[in-house]
Amino acid sequence: MPNLVKRIDMALHIQELCAEHKITVKYQPLDDITPCYYANQKTKVIMIRPTKNTGYYVSALHEIGHLVGENQSRDNDLLEKEIGAWKYAMEQAIVWTDTATRIMKKALCSYGVTEEQFKGIWSDLLEDRMYLTGGLNYLPTYNLPR
Repeated sequence: MPNLVKRIDMALHIQELCAEHKITVKYQPLDDITPCYYANQKTKVIMIRPTKNTGYYVSALHEIGHLVGENQSRDNDLLEKEIGAWKYAMEQAIVWTDTATRIMKKALCSYGVTEEQFKGIWSDLLEDRMYLTGGLNYLPTYNLPR
């Protein structure tokens, strides 16, 4: 059974990554109904929600990925940037859950990714994750909806 990751561990991880990469964090109030995440490459500022759950945690990692992850240059199109930021999030995550995967899928589909394309992206990300970690000891097996 994998170790339980506490909210404080996720919050500290985000703070450590931001300190390491000299990223300024702005927090959106939790009482705002609509999430407003963003990353500004020029100013190295991200807007995230406080890390209260896995969904907010992986969304924060994703925004950090827009600043320090792969495929974030002007030469990359929007979808390449999004996939690169999610790849960074998966690589850095101390925990990844089915909820995290659903959030990633919903975000990518909002950019026009089809179910079939998501299956390929997910497969590639899992393959990269296995290569980096030597296994998937805390990544769930995601059953794609049919």
